[in-house]
Amino acid sequence: MEKKILKIDNKSFRCKEIPLTRRELKNLLNYRIPCLCCGMEMLHPDVYLKLLGDERLAASASKVIPVLEPFENIMHPVEKQVFNMFKSMAQKYPDKNFQQLLLMKKDVHELALVKIQSSIFNKISFYRRILPKRTARALRKLIIKTNDIIFDPEPHKPFSRRIFIHKLKNILNGYENQKIKDEIINISRRLPRSSDEVCAFVVKNARKKPDIIALNLIHPSVGTFEHLQPKCLNGKNNSLNFALECSYCNNSRHHYPLAVQIEENPYMPENAQIQINKLISLCKKDICKKDYIENLVQTLKELSCEMINLDIEALKD
Repeated sequence: MEKKILKIDNKSFRCKEIPLTRRELKNLLNYRIPCLCCGMEMLHPDVYLKLLGDERLAASASKVIPVLEPFENIMHPVEKQVFNMFKSMAQKYPDKNFQQLLLMKKDVHELALVKIQSSIFNKISFYRRILPKRTARALRKLIIKTNDIIFDPEPHKPFSRRIFIHKLKNILNGYENQKIKDEIINISRRLPRSSDEVCAFVVKNARKKPDIIALNLIHPSVGTFEHLQPKCLNGKNNSLNFALECSYCNNSRHHYPLAVQIEENPYMPENAQIQINKLISLCKKDICKKDYIENLVQTLKELSCEMINLDIEALKD
């Protein structure tokens, strides 16, 4: 098989061969693999692909719900709450589709979302009292612009949590007090995401087509190949650089370093151990390869600056 060297931050991991082909790695998703990052069980992508274009998903809620019920157990928590909301509303409004049901709930959820967001912005604004004048002015300008967006019923561009945190980090970049800087960033991370607040999911999805809303209930659970070293940083495009993550965690990371992903998901090291334990059990059944597990553990350790340091003693038994 093809010889490969995976370069990661000036360090190289040498393997005699690529541990798993794409097909073999994808096959692991048939065995209820938990996501490396969030620990949720993942859906095989082929199952999801079969639902794309399924006309039933655009029908009334009473017809869509039976299609999605087999996937309820692997839905992420917020998506499961929304699905249960749909099931409850469908009893009263059986002829309405998912979009129509969300629009009925949009106003109250949008108000709840804005209350949470504005409360967090106020807590961040408090730090202007102790920041240097230039930094405080930049922070004030960012908060004003952001409030203009969230209080506008029809903003030109919707509020983006990730963009806000990115701009906030840039403003604080030259500030020397690391403790205060960390406090401000940690407060900003409390801003609701559609993955952790029902109100954010409702507001984000209310203007989408009913079939897209239905797919969005299960899309976060779809298993994907996560490039541990991003492709834009010359990460390899094979299993030497692949880990199995749900679609949500993969898309949320973008090209940011693994350490940033751990900051956003502090239970990732524990969840990575759960996935490794599952892979080890599959290895003992000759479904997964030992070389893949060993390389994955080593790569995670290096890229995470040893924040992910996994136990594979069971692999030796």
